[in-house]
Amino acid sequence: MISAFWRRWLLPFTVLPLLPATLFNLFAGREWALLGCLLGIALPMGATWLMRRGRAGDARLAALAMGAAAAIVALLGAEAGPVAALLLGLGAWGGTTLLYAGVEEAPPPAVAPPPPPEPEALREARRRIRALMERARGLAMPRLLPPILAVEGVLDDLARRPERIAEARELLALHIDGLERITARLAAGAAPPEGLPALLADLEADARNLRARLQEQESMALAVQVKVIGDRLRRDGYG
Repeated sequence: MISAFWRRWLLPFTVLPLLPATLFNLFAGREWALLGCLLGIALPMGATWLMRRGRAGDARLAALAMGAAAAIVALLGAEAGPVAALLLGLGAWGGTTLLYAGVEEAPPPAVAPPPPPEPEALREARRRIRALMERARGLAMPRLLPPILAVEGVLDDLARRPERIAEARELLALHIDGLERITARLAAGAAPPEGLPALLADLEADARNLRARLQEQESMALAVQVKVIGDRLRRDGYG
């Protein structure tokens, strides 16, 4: 009984008789016969690659490739009739199918499930932030961008931990609403007041402080988990 390992390496040896035939047809100028030999070499190489990959259904594809190779070589290379080529192709297909019967094939790779959709509140906040960015760029006021980007950073953090949205909802609503009002007035032609830069700096600082607070809470939660797991290991005699 030939092992599955060696059965995967038998296919390349089937092309050995075609190597001298390929050279002969090349120098003889027999283009159709040369094409048949080249395809008769390429298809078994493809079948070998399929069997090396070993996914579900690859053995069936390899058998079809070997059958096609035999039929093409017989029809083009040996100039046999279509009936003889068909019979030889069926024989190669059947032989390859029997050869690889019982060879274990790997299941197809599992498809990762799509990420869960963001909460509606977060999607709405992102939409408003994108609109703010476009309006701020249109106003040619670079000072508007830092607080907007800081709020966007908060949204990125909340996307990873949606359960924290309730803690930041009020501050986000205040910041986004305030930035929308400011950009709307500026777009209407209002002159920036003297206190605007300080207000924008405060909005940016508040958003950064919120991010720092959320990250600190996550760090504290991780420290608690590490302590709990360590205590349990020591209690059970593993530490």
